[in-house]
Amino acid sequence: MSKVYIVAEIGCNHNGDTQRAKLMVDVAKECGVDAVKFQTFKADRLISRFAPKAEYQKKVTDADESQLDMTKKLELSYEDYVALEIYATSLGLDVFSTAFDMESIDFLASRKQKIWKIPSGELTNLPYLEKIAKLPVEDKKIVISTGMGELAEIRTALDILTRGGMKPSAITVLHCNTEYPTPLKDVNLKSILGLQKEFPEFEIGFSDHSEGYFVGVAAVTYGINFIEKHFTLDKNLPGPDHKASVTPEELTQLCRGIRIVEQSLGSQEKLVTDSERKNKIVARKSIVADKAIKKGEIFTEQNLTTKRPGNGISPLHWYSLLGKEAQSDFQEDELITDTRFDNQETN
Repeated sequence: MSKVYIVAEIGCNHNGDTQRAKLMVDVAKECGVDAVKFQTFKADRLISRFAPKAEYQKKVTDADESQLDMTKKLELSYEDYVALEIYATSLGLDVFSTAFDMESIDFLASRKQKIWKIPSGELTNLPYLEKIAKLPVEDKKIVISTGMGELAEIRTALDILTRGGMKPSAITVLHCNTEYPTPLKDVNLKSILGLQKEFPEFEIGFSDHSEGYFVGVAAVTYGINFIEKHFTLDKNLPGPDHKASVTPEELTQLCRGIRIVEQSLGSQEKLVTDSERKNKIVARKSIVADKAIKKGEIFTEQNLTTKRPGNGISPLHWYSLLGKEAQSDFQEDELITDTRFDNQETN
């Protein structure tokens, strides 16, 4: 499989503080990610003043505060984002941002952004999907989350993107659950296999909102090509996403775990590897004399046994050897040799 693309979702966990955002870029780089991602929006273009908070947001922020007022505190200016984009790029990281309104799409397009992340909440937003699909950005790739989505809705969204000019090979579909954090019983990693079956022309990835890093590492075994994980410097900071995010220590373990697992997957073919082939002689057994045997004596279960090493006649030929005459003398523990087995496979 190809290398899994790991994205640290900084999102709005900078709490509107550009210095914290810059520090998060530094730390994410040290943790081993391939990219950092932000969220770009104008709060009053994204949220109606009548919009309620999600239940998970009420639990970790002021329940009496509106979703709009909460989100305004998390907004970065376009100028702030440009500075962070330039800084992250200077560190060798890929950097991109999710646009949450039409104006922000235009801004990010002016930056010639290559990777366009469509969040779960926009899965059914037809004009939003069409606008991103038709952006005249060279080598554009789209990554679309499917949280809260049913197969019919996902299929419709992908149809909109492909009718808008996107090739399936340039689209990654992310399995996702939008509860923050996602209860383990609702993660449903096997949905990745279902998405691969339903949408074979598309790459499949994972947007992980579960706690910790174990689930993200496990997802690699399902053949994903992309994973994103919310990242915070401190889970106790105020804001809606910190509790469901990984710490620097956890992000480091996620990156290490993914790289270890992807190396270990190999292929579906069961074969003898180069590293273990040399151990066959040491670990396997051969047919040996269990006691002294004279030439002409009949091989029996009483004078034969199996012992290491495995460079003699394989015990798979046990019954073929029984009843035959010994062609020479053998002392106890000596490997049995027999010209009648020269052309048969040994260990």
